[in-house]
Amino acid sequence: MNTLSALDNEAQKILAKYDRKHAAVLPLLHLAQDKVGHVTPDVEAWVSKWTEVPMIHVKEVVTFYSMYHTKPVGKNHIRFCTGTSCNLKGEEKLRSYVKKKLGVENGQTTKDGLFSLEEAECLCACEQAPMMQAGDKYYGNLTEEKIDEILDTLKR
Repeated sequence: MNTLSALDNEAQKILAKYDRKHAAVLPLLHLAQDKVGHVTPDVEAWVSKWTEVPMIHVKEVVTFYSMYHTKPVGKNHIRFCTGTSCNLKGEEKLRSYVKKKLGVENGQTTKDGLFSLEEAECLCACEQAPMMQAGDKYYGNLTEEKIDEILDTLKR
């Protein structure tokens, strides 16, 4: 909880932007996850305290949205789109390539903590199919060569 109490000033600034405290659940979860690395029960309790939202509601938000992680993820968290457009354009073969290249399965993190891989039902970028997301950045029209370049860049 000490890590979280260091965020109290930032939490107050976030809450000041909203008429209702419960509206700050998402930004407070982002703030805490960025600091802690993932959403722990302590993070949920901290957000609940600041927003006066029951902890069960905070947990429901965390488990509903795929942008929140309940366990540690790699420094470069890769979400690979498995949606229809991506599937039709060969995402399965490319996803298998990424798994083999990184040596991980869906939901796993590389031993060095540099990469984690998650399958995503749809990342809403069908025009870029097949595509993946690393952090906040989308990478589309993927090929094995493009994936190699992206992973090499992310390693640095």
